[in-house]
Amino acid sequence: MQASNLSKVQLKGKVCILSWEISMRNLDLISGIVLFLFGLGIFLKTLTYPIGSVRSPGGGFFPLLGSIALMGLAAVMVLQALLGEKEAKGKFFPTKEAPKRIFLGLLSLVGFRYLLPVIGFGPSTFIFIFFLGRVLGEYGWKMSLLFSVVTALVCYYLFQVFLKVPMPRSLLGI
Repeated sequence: MQASNLSKVQLKGKVCILSWEISMRNLDLISGIVLFLFGLGIFLKTLTYPIGSVRSPGGGFFPLLGSIALMGLAAVMVLQALLGEKEAKGKFFPTKEAPKRIFLGLLSLVGFRYLLPVIGFGPSTFIFIFFLGRVLGEYGWKMSLLFSVVTALVCYYLFQVFLKVPMPRSLLGI
């Protein structure tokens, strides 16, 4: 099969993945099922942690709520795929830049994760939010700087000062 045939993403409302044509409806159905199973796995794992109560939540309380929300939203997605229109009206990737932007977003999350223990919570949050605003959000320099500084400071004060959650510090102890 030629590479040019594999690079075509949109074919009359159907997505071409490795020469298989899958309708948007089926993609929503598959995505909903995968997300539901992922939520179910998280739900089952959180049952091994102490749940606690609303007034005194344990380590598994918020992951339990998150997994229930994920399973509920995935179930809605599956129902919409089963009961909705036969063909979706939109494209799988609305622009040519969408796959690149998704990849950059995932790469920035990985970068944030590995910067966190090296330079600490505040600076890594600043860099992460600045990257999202400037590169992915396509905001100007001033707005990206302002938003990243405000976000880093608010997150720092919310977690470190107000909630007294110990945040990762840099290798220098800052």
